[in-house]
Amino acid sequence: MNKVAVITGASKGIGATTAMAFGKAGYDVVVNYNNDTNAAELVVSKIKALGQKAVSIQANVFTEGGIKLLFEAVKKEFSKIDVLVNNAGDPHEEVYGQYTCEGINKSLGANFGATVLCTQEAIKIMDKGSVLFTSSIYGLQFGGNPGLALYSAGKAAMINFAQTSAEVLAPNIRCNVVAPGTTKTPAWDNGTPSYIEKSLSMTLQKEWVDPEEIANTFVFLAETPHITGQTIVVDGGWQKKIRDGYKPKH
Repeated sequence: MNKVAVITGASKGIGATTAMAFGKAGYDVVVNYNNDTNAAELVVSKIKALGQKAVSIQANVFTEGGIKLLFEAVKKEFSKIDVLVNNAGDPHEEVYGQYTCEGINKSLGANFGATVLCTQEAIKIMDKGSVLFTSSIYGLQFGGNPGLALYSAGKAAMINFAQTSAEVLAPNIRCNVVAPGTTKTPAWDNGTPSYIEKSLSMTLQKEWVDPEEIANTFVFLAETPHITGQTIVVDGGWQKKIRDGYKPKH
């Protein structure tokens, strides 16, 4: 029986590319999505063309009901999970200084709470395997983004939770994090040329990170049996510049 990888938020961007990467690596894949059925089915069809089994499961993993629905469907379809990639996230939040309890709970719930609950459900049907997390350079030390303070805090909490989980779930379940830098996904399609140029200037390489680099890092972590409790940063040198006190030119 093939190994099974569950990818949340997998209809587009890093999630879709990661789903494809696991299909290429010989996994059967669960493509979780919330709204875009056509995009999810396109990912499924591409994985099937590789000779792997793939299914799409519509479920809002920012809600407890959606998380329960997802993992009940996975259990029914496959009866096990070998890899979970906690990828779904939401960068939208209130303006700094105008937060409300509802807004805080919504942002942290989407970008941290969902990963906790998904992990909790996945390990119930994971005897031995890998739990992976999509964090961000904004979740790293010195990386907090003033325009995305809650999102940054949630991504930082994710790293801490993964490290703790690696200890709690050892020795059979490993937990690791990938922190992507400026990655060329549809999220950047509406960015102005000046903003994009400024963002890329904050890296040593002054280039986009390709989503396949992130996806392949997830596969590498899933397939390497003695890496656990780690955060792998794929950022083209962004973190180095930030730690050196670099400030982009305006």
